[in-house]
Amino acid sequence: MTSAKMGAKCCLTQMPLEPPDQKRRQAASGYIQLGMFHEANEELEEIDPYIRAAPEILALRIEIYRGLEKWELMAELAKRLTEFQPNEPQWPVSLAYATRRAISIEAAKEILLNFEPKFPKEAVIPYNLGCYFCQLGDLESAKKLLKRAFEIDPNWRIIALDDVDLEPLWQSIRREVT
Repeated sequence: MTSAKMGAKCCLTQMPLEPPDQKRRQAASGYIQLGMFHEANEELEEIDPYIRAAPEILALRIEIYRGLEKWELMAELAKRLTEFQPNEPQWPVSLAYATRRAISIEAAKEILLNFEPKFPKEAVIPYNLGCYFCQLGDLESAKKLLKRAFEIDPNWRIIALDDVDLEPLWQSIRREVT
């Protein structure tokens, strides 16, 4: 799943960082973009311990855990952030993403179903639910959820075209056409 699919349009309130910590945060972010997750983690470890608990630093840590496929750690941190910032849709999506890999798609689906009513104007949740339903073989529910995601934000259509989670849906459509 890409960061876009995870809803990485986060709008965190950033704590003022001292210049050394600010450089380390920027370096960690750059390493993450390059896929150098161990190096990113090393940068975060050098940040003042008090600042490491700031949401913008924890968001980077989630990306590191995703890149290193440390699903349990990612889920634990995302769960904590859903409690700390309950109005941020990125956290339940990150929690579901990690839960899917650590436990099951069914468990991830339940997480997003519980959060869906709270974020009716966010396309990322119905989109991801559509992917989960598709993977679970419920193509009709997947279509409805994807339609809702596309109505909220048409840009998700482009992401959907290359999303491997939606392959069962694309195969179904190809069979109908031929």
